[in-house]
Amino acid sequence: MQNNNKLTVYLIIVIAVLVVGMGLMYFFPKNSGNNASTQTPAAPLSLADQGLSVQGLPLLGKADAPATILEFGDFQCSACTQFFGTAEPQIRKDLIDTGKANMAFKILTFIDDYAQKGGSGESWHAAQAAECANDQGKFWDMYDAIYTAELNEIKNGKSNENSGNLTRDFFVSSAKKIGMDVNQFSSCYDAQKYSNQINGFMADAQKAMGQNISTPTLYVIKNGKAQQVYNPFDVKTLESMITGTSTGN
Repeated sequence: MQNNNKLTVYLIIVIAVLVVGMGLMYFFPKNSGNNASTQTPAAPLSLADQGLSVQGLPLLGKADAPATILEFGDFQCSACTQFFGTAEPQIRKDLIDTGKANMAFKILTFIDDYAQKGGSGESWHAAQAAECANDQGKFWDMYDAIYTAELNEIKNGKSNENSGNLTRDFFVSSAKKIGMDVNQFSSCYDAQKYSNQINGFMADAQKAMGQNISTPTLYVIKNGKAQQVYNPFDVKTLESMITGTSTGN
């Protein structure tokens, strides 16, 4: 009887050791050779994969500037208009004009979607006008004309969103004022020549921001890498990101 008890205890100990051993094998699996050490790490996403490539975009400033400020904006966006009227003049003076950076712009038209005017509202038409102006090297002139008109709406106490001021007549008049071939501009605008490109900008915004698209959103692109500017109105921080120093007022 005593021997049977000893045998039972022995069996219990053996079973316990086996159970513990199997558990250790589960939590600490056997090394699978050299595969882990020879695996190639995933390549970082390119700027294009992130929706942040500026290739082919008109640049404000020197093409060989060491950094690019990329803005995603909607011409009817009130915050974008405020950015144009407040922070952007200082950015142009301190960073663009000095050659520290240049600037690119990707046009979004989501405000039209809010007003159920996708493809037919003022954001869409403003985007077409700016892209058609780019055909004649006048993108930034048209950009200034559109945002100045929107800024005047706000200064006059009006809402600048779908207020009716961004019309074909306004764009044609602006094209004439900034020295464009009006017939060429009108043909481009009426044909909605840049619909695919404008839709592509929205796809880029979704790559960059996911479903949380907001404007204005800025990125600093330097040495092939992009970094988001979380407060586009903070020019000092923007300058620090570009130069490593801050001399703004």
